[in-house]
Amino acid sequence: MSSRSISQEGCAPATSLADLLAILQTADLPERKRQDLASAIRTVARALGRLPEDIPADARILANRLKDVAPAALGISLGRWNNVRSLLRTALTFVQTISPGRNRNDLSLEWLELSTRLSRSDKIALSRLLRFLSGRGIGPAAVTAETFDEYREHLDRSLLKRPSETFAMTARAWQRAARAVEGWPQIAVSIPDRRRQWVFKWDRLPESLYRDCRAWLDRLGGCDLLEDAPFRPVRPATLAHREWQILAFASAVMRMGRDPETLTCLADLVEMETFKTGLRFFLEREGGPTTAIADLASVLKAVARHHVHAEPVHLDRMAGIICRLAPGRVGLTQTNRTRLRSFDDRTNIGALLNLPAELMRQARRHRNPRRGAVRAQLAAAIEILLMAPIRMGNLAKLDIEQDLVRPGRGRALHIVISPEKVKNREPLEHPLPLDSIDLVERYIREFRPHLTAAGNTALFPGIGTGSKNQAFFGTQISRTIRAYTGLRVHPHLFRHITAKLFLDANPGNYEVVRRTLGHRSIDTTNAFYTGLETAAAVRHFDETILRLRRQSSAAPHTRPKERNPNSSGRGK
Repeated sequence: MSSRSISQEGCAPATSLADLLAILQTADLPERKRQDLASAIRTVARALGRLPEDIPADARILANRLKDVAPAALGISLGRWNNVRSLLRTALTFVQTISPGRNRNDLSLEWLELSTRLSRSDKIALSRLLRFLSGRGIGPAAVTAETFDEYREHLDRSLLKRPSETFAMTARAWQRAARAVEGWPQIAVSIPDRRRQWVFKWDRLPESLYRDCRAWLDRLGGCDLLEDAPFRPVRPATLAHREWQILAFASAVMRMGRDPETLTCLADLVEMETFKTGLRFFLEREGGPTTAIADLASVLKAVARHHVHAEPVHLDRMAGIICRLAPGRVGLTQTNRTRLRSFDDRTNIGALLNLPAELMRQARRHRNPRRGAVRAQLAAAIEILLMAPIRMGNLAKLDIEQDLVRPGRGRALHIVISPEKVKNREPLEHPLPLDSIDLVERYIREFRPHLTAAGNTALFPGIGTGSKNQAFFGTQISRTIRAYTGLRVHPHLFRHITAKLFLDANPGNYEVVRRTLGHRSIDTTNAFYTGLETAAAVRHFDETILRLRRQSSAAPHTRPKERNPNSSGRGK
């Protein structure tokens, strides 16, 4: 079957970029314009790594795919890439209605007068909407809820990277304007929740289930100081996550039709049919098994074993289901293994290792001091992840006074994290090399003051007096790496990347990896990284064979003299 896209109705092939190129050839256009549009289409196809005939000429599909393209990684400047997107938008108008990337019409007098009372940030956030309204002759008195439905469709017909986020930003600014600006239309605008808040609150469930859950959590946390705990108490963050998992599972069972009044204790949740029903909800929601679903099932099995004291037969059935949800789940996930293969390429390795220096260079040249400081902050974070691959939670909360230690009077700088801050309670100490020290100190000295007020000792300060939000910081790091290198790297992957690079150069040296990553047991290190250096070992093997081949090819091709079988072999 052809790889060309099929329309949703399944009746006929959808228009592809190859079809669009053919349409442009017959369109009434100046030759130079035709060439520019065709060049932009071919550049888009190259950026997506597919042939034009395999790419649908659909604005929404293209916008979803293009938002992940890293032009710098393809050798395309940002200015050229923006021009390509603009030309593509123009070309698509030949096959479908496309909203302009920016409404250039002037504001009507009514909207202009109201907008002068907005804050600068809200004026920017509402600019696109107000120009949209002005262009259609919709004044403040004529705005309705349906107007915002039309505006959402307008955004969806564009090539915006994230139309839903753009609409949400506009809606929040509209809500602020309605409260602060006299005469602003009092039209309620809701922000669609893309996460689909399907998890109920505890007040929708029996009180007895909540009490039973709290009893289990108190046991996990070792709250009773007089009771001998058979295991090490878990951290508060883990307790909060376990509570959410139980609440989410109970909500899933309710979503599948179970009467909440029948869920009176944890034993009801781990009953076999209820266990299957709840997991079925997650499998349907995610479209198949995931690591998170398998982890949730494992938590419920732990509840059944240690809290409910279920029969061995019941536990065995649960274990069988968990094995089918995550067959052979040992060590790295398949997704992480796939992403690590990118680092078999020396070009990709160099791009990531040199990124902190490049970001710092750009930070020092940036015209906007605060934006330059953010770039320097990301440079320091990525440098630390490369040289001291700590977990993201520890990175975000690094404190200059508590975690950055200078032993002696020299230039040495160590990252020292006490056991109570570490996931497995293993103390961490990472001496930084001099190049890293220079970069981190430059960030602290020249750029960090632009990001925080005096008194905040967080290495990576956020809003207020604390550290930067962990989730937001992690997303910033991932998007920056993607933009500059084209690589998909989340912060935790640095632990695996650095382990891989070290083991590629030092096959089998797992003890160094264990100590560097802070694993409590060498078994954990072996489970994750055994065989990770196989590709490097194979390359070394092949290089040895090829070297011998080259040596044999360079040697003189002389055949040894044949011995006379009748000769005694003695000297004449």
